[in-house]
Amino acid sequence: MSLTQSRTEAPDFDPITLELVAGTIESARREMELQIERTARSVVIREGRDYRAGIFDRQGRNVSSASGAAHVDPILQNYELDQIHDGDVFIWNDPFKSAGGLTHLPDLCITQPIFWQGELVGYAQAFGHMTDVGGLQPGSVMIGATDIHQEGIIIPPVRLYSRGEVVEPLYRTILNNSRYPEDVRGDLDAEVMACRIGVARVREMFDRFGGDVVDACFEEMLERCARALREIAFPRIPDGEYPFEDFVELVGAVPEETREFIRLKVTMIKKDDHVTFDFTGTDSQSAASINIAGDERFYTKYVVSIFRNLVPDTIFNAGATRAIGCRLPRRSVLSAEYPASASCRAFTLFRLPELCLGALGRALPDAVPGSSDTRSVWGIATRNEHGQPAFFRDVLGGGGGGRRDVDGSDALNGNVAGRSVPTEFIEAFYPMIVERDALPVDSGGAGTHRGGLGCERLVRFLEPGVLHVIDDRMQTQPWGIAGGRAGAGTRYVLNPATDREQVFERKIDALPVGPGTRLLAITPGGGGWGDPLERDPQTVAEDVRLGLVSSGAAKTDYGVALAEDGQADAKATEALRRKLRKKRDGLPLFDRGQRVSDLVAAERLTLSVGARGDHGPDK
Repeated sequence: MSLTQSRTEAPDFDPITLELVAGTIESARREMELQIERTARSVVIREGRDYRAGIFDRQGRNVSSASGAAHVDPILQNYELDQIHDGDVFIWNDPFKSAGGLTHLPDLCITQPIFWQGELVGYAQAFGHMTDVGGLQPGSVMIGATDIHQEGIIIPPVRLYSRGEVVEPLYRTILNNSRYPEDVRGDLDAEVMACRIGVARVREMFDRFGGDVVDACFEEMLERCARALREIAFPRIPDGEYPFEDFVELVGAVPEETREFIRLKVTMIKKDDHVTFDFTGTDSQSAASINIAGDERFYTKYVVSIFRNLVPDTIFNAGATRAIGCRLPRRSVLSAEYPASASCRAFTLFRLPELCLGALGRALPDAVPGSSDTRSVWGIATRNEHGQPAFFRDVLGGGGGGRRDVDGSDALNGNVAGRSVPTEFIEAFYPMIVERDALPVDSGGAGTHRGGLGCERLVRFLEPGVLHVIDDRMQTQPWGIAGGRAGAGTRYVLNPATDREQVFERKIDALPVGPGTRLLAITPGGGGWGDPLERDPQTVAEDVRLGLVSSGAAKTDYGVALAEDGQADAKATEALRRKLRKKRDGLPLFDRGQRVSDLVAAERLTLSVGARGDHGPDK
């Protein structure tokens, strides 16, 4: 029997065994991720949790949660089965040789084949964002790169370990290409050990249940995911086509790129028990480093999470590709061709679920939250107290979107199980002082259920360094839905409230800063859900008391008049809301905020899909 083929005569298995196998896979994946978090060295992985793990069957299908794990196709496409041995560990990071499964060079992917009784039965995989893999700038993430060869070491699918023994020349070469080799060494070793845990847990499972039963359970786990989508989620969506668009900011990124904004466009096509996401209309690949060389399977597993509200208890795995398809235009920013740069692809990648949520929102606005932009990034290359080179990358969260039944979460980090780096960690290991950590008032979009608040962090640098600010929503805002207002956008200010104040309106690759320089980072709030004038007045009053909403916004956005004791004045509020309702001309399905309105008015941005699904600008 071929090692890439499932057994054709699957045995019977009972539901309890199926749940035990499914539970073991998810437990193993979580154990792998905990291993990475607890043993990695870099701040971005250990504290920011920018890593992924996955377990695949013998055919290379992801049977664990599709949390962003890559593919194992690079092994299957480059090695014959008799060339793969027990104890081999493969590594790669080349987006153009990853079968569409990796998106930029800092993500070093480790994959170990799983052998049981001499038979290849699956794969364990882990990858995380390394501190630095070379390239033009410290940190290996730079908007100004125009060619992937400027961004760091490029590793094709090769063995890092051969039959259990490390391939020392390759290992040393990878470390030698990093400005911070000890960070990379610690993170790589953590990923390798995580894969060994995955291998051990899967072998134990095969020992317990036998190969025939486990393979049959894997197939049922994939089909169960597809059935949940086809039979539970999709029947709630009326057949039809639902367009949406959003933008990635490129203002002043590189001289070679004349466009200020890159359009991302999707049409969600629902027909019977199948959904297709058609990205026709998305702009062509960019000279700046926001490109992705993804394939249809990659985007399917990435955007399937938008259906979580419709099937909340389902494990989304590779079975999603049986119910969901994607269409990609050639040479777009989503299907870039070699040698396109990609190190800043995060803004394209993380915008995609929001893009597809917007399309779903046209069909089911009650099931979709307001938009959120929950991954803001700045960093500094400096020296630590011992005079050694050090690089700190801060991945701050933002506000989650308001939902039909609840407000959005505050300071939510977009990485899987991600979190903002704690102040105590920053000050203990890097030459800087965090002078303020707060929730920026009024950053959450107004709504019946308001958007969550972003993060506000004020940092003072103690040593000279080179600063980079690689962020988005500096020109735009996270949209609100079903009458909810847009959340506040990103704001970065150098030396705030001084005569040296400098407001950033674009991404910055390298800006020298001296000791005593302060950086204020304010991340976006989430978009609101529903009419703000329907929000409970006493809830608004409580938001004001807690410092989440200003008294001015309570009056102008929510129509709530506050009495001297801080409570809502019922009679005055009723009159104020009646007055505000008379002034407005209905409520748009989507509100993109004042920034976008100003860009449209200045003819710097055009909208092809309107607030209600028509063509033309949103209201």
